[in-house]
Amino acid sequence: MKRLVIATIAISLAFAATSSLAGPIAGTYTSTDLGGQLLTGRASTWRTGVNSGLPHVLHAQSWNGSSLGTQWEISCATENSAFGVVDNRVGGVGTVVYTSTFNGGTFTFLPGGWAWGDGTGTLNTTTLVSTVQFLLIGGVSTPVASVVNGNTSGTFSDGCLLTFAIGNGVGVGETPYASIPATYPAFMDASCAPASPSAQFGTWGNVITMTMNIFCTVGQESTSWGALKSSYR
Repeated sequence: MKRLVIATIAISLAFAATSSLAGPIAGTYTSTDLGGQLLTGRASTWRTGVNSGLPHVLHAQSWNGSSLGTQWEISCATENSAFGVVDNRVGGVGTVVYTSTFNGGTFTFLPGGWAWGDGTGTLNTTTLVSTVQFLLIGGVSTPVASVVNGNTSGTFSDGCLLTFAIGNGVGVGETPYASIPATYPAFMDASCAPASPSAQFGTWGNVITMTMNIFCTVGQESTSWGALKSSYR
């Protein structure tokens, strides 16, 4: 009976050890549009005014075609200084390139048996470069399309390092020209809470063509059966 109890405890501890060690797995992973398993996503960027104002707060989530945030999420990266602007328009027609720098925030990779594991962590700096196309509509220079490239880095709670690149994002909408649909991540305000109904200001779009790398200096291994047996002699 004693041996049965010891074996039961050992098996329970082995399962607990394996569960507690669930976390990020080192490697390079790509989004589904590149043939990988990482879901493409959707993003919103909140701002204090209908078409301007700081801070800007980034909120991005995976999108599986019907639901947000089933695989990954980035929250509360914040831009507190004016973005860089290069205006290439002639007579109101052409491109404007915006470079935005966000600091801080968090990321989450949800459990699901993914190749990269799961885990949470904090972000360092996130840089997004948006190229916006303008046309004259009714004599007014009006944005009609945009493409976003970017990258970020961060640290998992267990010390593993994350780098994450967006090779191609597509702007979909912006206030005051439209209202954000419910199928895009909710606007998060400067306190990292859902923005109030009276402050639904910002932009939203799709996040595609992504590459992610996870680097861990020391691999994690579950406790061996031999080590568990020796603990109960």
